Amino acid sequence: MTYTYRGGKKLTLEKRPDQFVARALPDQLRARGVAPDAEQVSSASSRVVASPSQLDEMMARARAVAPTHHAYTVADSGQDFLITDRIFVTFHDALAPEAVAEFAGRYGLIERERYSPREYLFQLTNHTGLNPVKLVVRLSEDEPLVAMAENDLNYVVAKQVFVPPSDPDYRRQWHLNGQGGHPDIDPRSHVRCESAWRLLDGFGDAGVVIGVTDDGCKLDHSDFDSPGKFAGWGYFRGTRLLVNSDADAEPGGMYQTGANHGTSCAGVIAGETDARLTVGAAPGCRLLPVKWESQGPSLLINDSKMLSALGYVADKVDILSNSWGTVPVFLFAGPVINRIRQLAIDGGRRGRGILFLWAAGNDNCPILHEAALDVPYTHGWQEVAGSWQWAGPRTARHFENNMVNIPGVMHVAALASTARRSHYSNYGTGIDLCAPTSNSHAYFRMSVAGLGVTTTTGASGGLTNDFGGTSSATPLVAGIAALVLSANPTLSAFELASVLRRTASKNLDTTPYPRTPPADYDRDTAWDVSPIAPFDNGGFQDLGLADGSWSPWFGHGRVDAEQAVAFARGQLAPPVELGDLFVSSPGSRIPDNRDGGVRDRIVVARSGRLDFVQVSVDIRHSYVGDLVVTLIAPSGRQAVLHQRAGGGRDDLDQTWDSSTLAALRAFDGERAEGEWTLWVQDLAAADVGRLESWSLRLGIAALPPEVSAEEAPGVTIPDNQPGGIERVLHFSEAGTVAAIAVEVDISHSYIGDLRVSLDSPAGTEVVLHGRTGGGTDNLLIDWQSDTVAAITAFHGEAVAGDWHLRVQDLAARDVGKLNRWKLTCRLQPVAVLATQARKAPKRKAAAGKAKAAKSASPEKAAGKAAASGNKAKPKAKRAGKAATKLPRKAAAKGGAGRSAAR
Repeated sequence: MTYTYRGGKKLTLEKRPDQFVARALPDQLRARGVAPDAEQVSSASSRVVASPSQLDEMMARARAVAPTHHAYTVADSGQDFLITDRIFVTFHDALAPEAVAEFAGRYGLIERERYSPREYLFQLTNHTGLNPVKLVVRLSEDEPLVAMAENDLNYVVAKQVFVPPSDPDYRRQWHLNGQGGHPDIDPRSHVRCESAWRLLDGFGDAGVVIGVTDDGCKLDHSDFDSPGKFAGWGYFRGTRLLVNSDADAEPGGMYQTGANHGTSCAGVIAGETDARLTVGAAPGCRLLPVKWESQGPSLLINDSKMLSALGYVADKVDILSNSWGTVPVFLFAGPVINRIRQLAIDGGRRGRGILFLWAAGNDNCPILHEAALDVPYTHGWQEVAGSWQWAGPRTARHFENNMVNIPGVMHVAALASTARRSHYSNYGTGIDLCAPTSNSHAYFRMSVAGLGVTTTTGASGGLTNDFGGTSSATPLVAGIAALVLSANPTLSAFELASVLRRTASKNLDTTPYPRTPPADYDRDTAWDVSPIAPFDNGGFQDLGLADGSWSPWFGHGRVDAEQAVAFARGQLAPPVELGDLFVSSPGSRIPDNRDGGVRDRIVVARSGRLDFVQVSVDIRHSYVGDLVVTLIAPSGRQAVLHQRAGGGRDDLDQTWDSSTLAALRAFDGERAEGEWTLWVQDLAAADVGRLESWSLRLGIAALPPEVSAEEAPGVTIPDNQPGGIERVLHFSEAGTVAAIAVEVDISHSYIGDLRVSLDSPAGTEVVLHGRTGGGTDNLLIDWQSDTVAAITAFHGEAVAGDWHLRVQDLAARDVGKLNRWKLTCRLQPVAVLATQARKAPKRKAAAGKAKAAKSASPEKAAGKAAASGNKAKPKAKRAGKAATKLPRKAAAKGGAGRSAAR
């Protein structure tokens, strides 16, 4: 193995069998007949390519002209490592000129430069006896005077000057760059994409694919027409999903006239930098659109179609953007939820999970809450004979969404160009992030400031200046997530979500809007109660979340492309609020040349699970190449931080974290509490040192609050009696179920006789065991909603009240008894829950056929809704009208976009 040292660390090299470097210019080599096609690699050196069989002969001829050395590459990357006949030397201490001369004489070196009392540049001569690589190794490992030695390298680099997009409408895309000069543009509102592109020195990696499910995409749009822009595509025809690889699939099937919502979403994500029209957040990344069938503003989706779409994208996308949904109830069936959960863990092109992004919606209401008062969730207008008439908004108290709190699923709220919450944006528990988009009054009654978004459309001209709603905010986050993956493709979906949350900007305007004013047609506007408590203040709160403080209006903040990309590249230190700091200053001597070393411990009392670890050490030692430093978690899991690198360099004062050192990622998900150990070993003789201090900064995700109850009644189950037995466990705690587990211990000689069911306080019934198992003895089982789809029906319900377990023996002869049962509910964080739960009507375990709404740009209709009197005649574009059979959605809002008529 060939190796050298660089920056005090060992670097493995590979010798090129077909190249060498000579310290002479191409003309000099050609004049001596050495190499007619030599390549200049510095002001004084050339690289020569030769066949392996002729390499030695050509190097011998070149040495007659100038110093000549093999060409090397870095082993793990293949990057050129073009050495010269010069090396840098840093001495441990400042040396007298006589001592430097003696050192140079011993190694046949000529001193070329003195940079400081300790740092020099030397040139090798014919008397050195070693090539520059081997000399650096000898000085690093065997020369006591030298703290560090390195090769003086040649670099052949490209001239890379970032050029912003020249697309004619790019300057109007304030959401990307903050430009435009309009008084409604607050500099805090844009996502700083141009700065992120500069960090990447490009517009994203074509290896990153973003899926978008919507009403289609105009594949031949000029902003998507580069070869390979689409990694695939598919569209539904009835229940069948036709994809691009099917013989009967046609590109034209991806677009229907008037259905432009999906084309706009795709443009926000990844419109190209081709000087045509607009650009997206990640112009260099690829798209994979899936087209639902649509009817007016509604998408025709059901659970089985959703599973088909998920099956298609499962191994093809890194991110999936969905600008559609519904309120007040949005419940997928258990198999859909389970599939999303699994794909977020191990799906996607890289097998590290798909990040799912969902529009929070444009209804000025919560997405997950039990309210104590009636909350409007529609805009209140009805179209009658082609004209608009005020009917008053529909209201609800129970808001439910069973995708909230699924790891790897994020809900995106809307931020206006004024850096205020978009008036229509949904809010509260479940909001992860916000992104800039349009603004309009949710009930089209008053004027609010804010610009629309300029992006693609399938309509004539290919361009719209008023796309908006959470429909636009969500694909914008998807594009920025793609830039982050371009910066660091090793991130899992969970890590990607965490980076976006941690780096989001909290410098936003939390000024509330005034309540809706009365009008002649609606004098009492007491119905306008949003945002309701406890979500009526947009300030950021410390809830103990691992990714930092949270706002019920903005989630963790406005997505920030520059900060997220910098963090993913390791160029940005983790924010202070990432975790608690624990410090120890033992000042302990490190035993010399002893395997046992020294161990120091930090006890962490805070409970929770880890999602970030940062370790800093201050070790005083005269030869850090002797040291091995290991961090040991309370579980016993170990991560090596430093392993005999650095040669004779003094002292190890260094910080590692889990975003840059892969070994520390092994601790993700571990429990934080307990004894953490730093183990420092000195495994070579002579040099000694001390462990002065070390610290841990831990990102600790609070364990979700949990309540549990159990009883051990030991009661007999009546044989062959439908009435069976019924037992009750009571919870008095306020809160909403995020996950649930049910344990039973039943002695019985034929469990195929048994039916076991659980009823919630809200009246939902789930059958846990339905006469399966035949003649098997005893039913000892633990059902958990993380793995058993049926009991996810309880998610989002209030926990308070009586939970009923019913056990029936429905066949003769065999008998048994209920020994014990236990119920455990994991709750939403109390700080963001409603203060009062409402009893919901009894319903089946399976999700119902909820319908969702699609809408057009909010601001387009806002200007047409009257702000005063009976003359209000708000008009909506065709894309903004709700389907006839749906609850009326925001008729001119860029919605949680489209609706899914499920």
